[in-house]
Amino acid sequence: MDFSHLNKYKSLILRVFLGLTMLFWGYEKLTLEKLAKSYTMDYEKFMFFDVNVFLNVAGWLQIAIALMLILGLFTRLNAFLVALMGIITIIIPGFIILKDVPHFAYAFALAGAALALTIEGSGIWSLDTFRSRNN
Repeated sequence: MDFSHLNKYKSLILRVFLGLTMLFWGYEKLTLEKLAKSYTMDYEKFMFFDVNVFLNVAGWLQIAIALMLILGLFTRLNAFLVALMGIITIIIPGFIILKDVPHFAYAFALAGAALALTIEGSGIWSLDTFRSRNN
C-alpha cells in the first residue's frame, strides 16, 4: 500500500500530539500539588529557587509552547525547546530512571519526536506557512 499521499500530514500530526502532551504536562504542573513533593525529591540539587515558582513558570511556559505547536507558530523554535526540555530531563537527573522508569522513557520519546519536528518543520497546515505565503 502506498501512503505517500499522507506525507503532507506528518508535521500536523507531530505538532498536535507534541502540543497536547506539553499542554497536559503544563496543566499538570499547575494543578497537581503532589508534584511539588516529587520535584523537590528528584530535582532538589538542581533547583535554584522555590519549587512552586519553578512549577508555575514551567507550567505556563509549557502551555504557551503547546498552543504555538498546535497552531504551527514558530514551530521549529518551539519543537527545539521541547527537545531541549526532554534532553535536560534525561541528562541532569539521569538517576531518575532508578525511581521512575516511565518518566524517563517519556522524556526519550518526547525529545525524539520534537527533534523530528525540528527537522521536518511546521508543514502546510500551520500559521508559519500562512505567514510566509502572505509576506
